This record gives sequence, C-alpha cells and structure tokens, in this order.
Amino acid sequence: MIQSNAHRAHLIIAELVRCGVDEFIIAPGFRSAPLALAAISHPGTHCTVHFDERGSAFFALGYGRATRKPCVWITTSGTAAANGLPAVVEASMEHVPMICLTADRPPELRDTAANQTIDQVHLFGRYPRWFVDLPAPASEQDGAYIRTTIDLAVHRACTGPVHLNCMFREPLLEEDREEKSIPEMSWSTEDRQQTQYSTAGVGTIAPSQRLAQNICEAHRGLIVVGSIQSPEEGKAIHALAKHLGWPLMADISAPVPPKDYMVTFFDLIVRCKRFTREYSPDVVLHFGGPLVSKKLQQFLSHAHAKTYALIAPSSERIDPHHVLTDRIQSKITGFCSYLLGEVPQDKSYAAWTETWMRANTLARRTLVSLIDHKLSEPSVAWMLSRLADHTNWIFGASSMPIRDLQAFLERDTSPRIFANRGASGIDGTLATAAGIARGQSGSGTVLLGDLAMLHDLNSLALLKDCEITVVVVNNNGGGIFNMLPIALKKEPFEMVLGTPHGMDFRFAAEQFQIPYTLVDSCARFQESWRAAAASAGPYLIEVKTDRRENADLHETIYRRVNEAIEAELLT
Repeated sequence: MIQSNAHRAHLIIAELVRCGVDEFIIAPGFRSAPLALAAISHPGTHCTVHFDERGSAFFALGYGRATRKPCVWITTSGTAAANGLPAVVEASMEHVPMICLTADRPPELRDTAANQTIDQVHLFGRYPRWFVDLPAPASEQDGAYIRTTIDLAVHRACTGPVHLNCMFREPLLEEDREEKSIPEMSWSTEDRQQTQYSTAGVGTIAPSQRLAQNICEAHRGLIVVGSIQSPEEGKAIHALAKHLGWPLMADISAPVPPKDYMVTFFDLIVRCKRFTREYSPDVVLHFGGPLVSKKLQQFLSHAHAKTYALIAPSSERIDPHHVLTDRIQSKITGFCSYLLGEVPQDKSYAAWTETWMRANTLARRTLVSLIDHKLSEPSVAWMLSRLADHTNWIFGASSMPIRDLQAFLERDTSPRIFANRGASGIDGTLATAAGIARGQSGSGTVLLGDLAMLHDLNSLALLKDCEITVVVVNNNGGGIFNMLPIALKKEPFEMVLGTPHGMDFRFAAEQFQIPYTLVDSCARFQESWRAAAASAGPYLIEVKTDRRENADLHETIYRRVNEAIEAELLT
C-alpha cells in the first residue's frame, strides 16, 4: 500500500499529539492542506487559522514563550514558508519552543523552475535546533521512521525551534490507493540523451543545426513565451512566428506585440480535450522562463512533441514536466536571428495556424457573451483590457488575479503587465507595485485579492505619491481554492483553505487617506477606474464577489468555450 498524503499527515499529527503537543496555528495553503486538515480533524488538537504567515509564526512564538511548550506552525511552500524567518530567529535566540511544519514540492520539482517552488532545505539557516527534509509518501517508507522523527523533533524543540520540511506530491488530497505494479526496467536503445544542452558561442553549434532541421520538417509548430526581459525580445519572437507562420502563445507578462499569429485566449482553448488531442504540436519553441498558465503547461507536457526546445539566456534548468529535448542557453534576439537565416518560410502551416486563430476567435466571442455586462472577477480582467492602453501598466497579484488576467485580458491595447512569478507568493504585492511606479512611466493598476491585500496593508503608505489604482477583489477568502475538485463547502475545507475573514477595505483606505469606491456594476467599475486613472494620486476600488458564484462562472466559461470549439471546428 502506497502511503497517501492524508495517511502521512495523520501520522505526523497523531505522533505530535502523543508527544503532548496540542496547539496548532495554520496559515492556509494548498500544498499544506493534508497537514492542516489532519490537524483540524484530530480530536486532541486546538487549531487557530490565520491568513498571514508572518503573523501566524509569531503567534506560535508567543504561545511557546508563555507556556514553554511548542506550538506547531503549519504553512505552505514558497515565500509563505520564508515569512516565518523573523519568528524563527527570535525563538532561536530566546530558546523558545516552536515546531515549524512547512509543506514542500517533491524532489522531482526542485531546481526545475516549477511554480511556487523555492529551495526550502535549511530555509531558516542555522537558527533551528534541528532540520529534517521529510520525503514524499511512498510505499517503501516505514511509518516508524516518521514517528521516531517526530519524537526527536519534539524533544529538540524544548530549547528552540525545529523545522520539518514535508514533501507532498499531487494529487494532494487523494484517497488511499493500491500500489501499482512496477514494470521491469530495460536498457534504453535510444541514441541520444533526453535533453541536449548547447550554449551559443561555446563549442559546436550542431544542436542548433539539428534543431533547425527539425523545424524545417515540422508539420505542427508552436511558439510559447514565458517570462522575458525586454520588448526587443518580444519583437524578435513575434518576427520569428511571422516568418515561420506558427501560432504564438505568450504569457500575460511577456512584452510580445499583440499582432498576427497571437493566440490570446489559449488558456481557455487548451482546456478543450478533443481539440488538444487533434491539434497537438510536433515541435515547440519555448522562449524565456516558466509559464503562468498551468493548463498550457499540461497541454505541452502531454503533447509528446518530437522536439521541445527551450531558449533562454540563463543557465538554470527550466523543465518542471521533464519534457525538454533541447535546452539552449542563448540571447533570445540572437537565436531568433539565427533561425530566420536558417529556416525558410513555409506556407504549409497555414491550415494549422488558421485553426488555432479560429479557435481564438470562438473563445473570445463566447467569453464576451458571458461576462460583458455583469460584474464578476473575469469581467474585471476583461474590462481592464478595454480601459488600459499602452500608456498604462498593470500589476497582477499571484493566485487568481494573474490567472484571470492571463485567461480573460485581451491584449490588443497592450498595457505593460507585471507580476511576481519567481516564487509566485502573494506577499508584498502593494510594495512591489509602489516600486514599479517609481521606475515605470504612466499610471498603473494593481489587481489583487483580499488575502494579498491583508498581507500588505501597511504598504498602502508607500502609495502616497503614486499614480496607482488599487483594484481589490474581495471574495472573503481564498477564492482560488474553490476551483479545486474538493468539497470546500464542508466546514474543515472552508476554515483551512477558504479562510473567510468578513472584512472590507473602506476604513483601510480612510486610514491612509486614499480615495475609495465600492462598485457593484460594470458601468460603475469603468466610471471609477477612469476617474482614478485621471487623478494625481492613489485610488482604491473594491469589488465584492462570491467565491462559489465565481467558481461556477469560470466553469461555465470553460464549458461554453469547449462547446463552441467542438461545434465549429471538430464536427
């Protein structure tokens, strides 16, 4: 029997309780959900849920200081875990008992640029009394190892903090499953390595010549763009797409000209399973860093393209799904120029590209019919693309805002889009936007959720002299978790992941002397945004939505786009 995530989490929590530890503080997050749900369901625990990781870590510190017993701090991966450092430092220097349970990605996602994944091994440096990197659940692991590890952790926590880094694989909330038989391994007869690496200007250029040949022989080519650094790179990529005649799918924050060959609504299209099966690429050119759209990543990883080449100037591995055949370290502009000279224009791609462009038109038409008049989270992203132009910029917070911008923002007006996608944390959103305003001309808009706003309220003080419109979508909790296939309506899920707080931001705006408007219609939103953009200082617009209704609307959009594409293109 393979240990499930739930089994592992229950094993950890039960052993902590056996050791006399019963106080838990939970900062919500999906990767840590197995631990949080196990803690909140155990009859011997007392759990507090708080939306801010830094504050919850200090809560654990305070409990340990007062009782001399460790409180367990549970948090998710990425910068969420990093927010515990100040409290861990204080606990270490004052010898305060504290146990940190941080969730983490499994080893195969480390050092691959997988989303929301940072190096959490010894994240708190030398301050913990002990650190353990607990492996993801697997059949060969002995439960006794986990229990004895917890026992020692509690013992060492008597004199200061300990850190248990717990790896979990997806699906995170799976049920116990029977172990699958493992096929007998045989030696591979392939004549080339999985991924060929080459560096422009160093050694042979044969890999690039081979790639050029594969491009010439391609029948279904596709260009995708992750994070890139400059508009010049975006122009070079677009010129290559035009030369090749291939569809181009660019991340929302990638400064690529929104012109011919641009498939804007790919996040909606690639959810159509029949379409993706029939229109799967055989060659993929991926420029820049990782992709915002998880659905696009999944589509590309399942395409089994004969050639999947990633081109970026950095040397880091960017391959969370382990599908690259070619990794080329090169300046993007130089590599595009190289291919323009090596690969002739070929009109045979016309039907392939035209089908993708027709799918894009159908997705747009369907989207407009569903969101053009009623205020919603998708319509806010859509309206921003109608309101902002090349003189404006938009900063999209992590979690749902940047995903909604990716899925629903039309790019023909081309405002510059910014996002923190290195570790994809929601902390520091307003402060980051203030820094962008200092270095970027034109008025800006920050689109963020209520939890990101609560994380960074103090940074409203930094907006005093900025031409920034803050658009906060308040759905009273973590709206992204309503998109997951789990029963959030049940109380434990709602408490741990939904995180309802019952607050709005009228008085926060008043405290920092920022004009404020609560909008309840599309017309009111557009009127307020135009007034805010014309003002000399900051402005706060609050949009209240319902998490369940928002999830239902997203599902309706996905379903209707799928139906339109099947009816028009797959009959």
